[in-house]
Amino acid sequence: MIAEAIRKESPYRAYKTTPERRSRDISAAHSAFSAFRLNVHGYQSDWSIALRERLDELTSLSVGWDGYNGRPVSCQTAHFVINMLERLCQDGVPAPYLVPGSDGSLQVEWHRNNYDVELDVLGPQNVVATRYNILTDEEDLLEIQNDFAGVVDWIRSLADANELA
Repeated sequence: MIAEAIRKESPYRAYKTTPERRSRDISAAHSAFSAFRLNVHGYQSDWSIALRERLDELTSLSVGWDGYNGRPVSCQTAHFVINMLERLCQDGVPAPYLVPGSDGSLQVEWHRNNYDVELDVLGPQNVVATRYNILTDEEDLLEIQNDFAGVVDWIRSLADANELA
């Protein structure tokens, strides 16, 4: 369902998929310019299928799913999240938990290696990221639109120690 909705809502078309590393030629037309092509490389995680299924569930929630006036996660937000996670995922890091917010936002969470890392996706290009160190009781906060460099280090801290060697 989400794959169909993404295809309908997105002006992008994906081509040339390989199982380990994914290379896509993306074409998009801009109203003032002719079409352009951009080659994007993204890691295809082992758990992306499970995440897509969970996102299907979250975009299919009915209004009031929380017993009040909760809204489902939008297809645009779900599309942004799956693309974000495919680029952030690293070897040795398990799939995150996906938790809907009653306002239609989506919380992406990992609780591992004495860290709680949470990405509160308010919408595409609108993310509030927090990392809590359980041992030191320190918390870091990032407001992100498109530069996830700080989060990459946070995700790396979640990897299994034997995967980092």
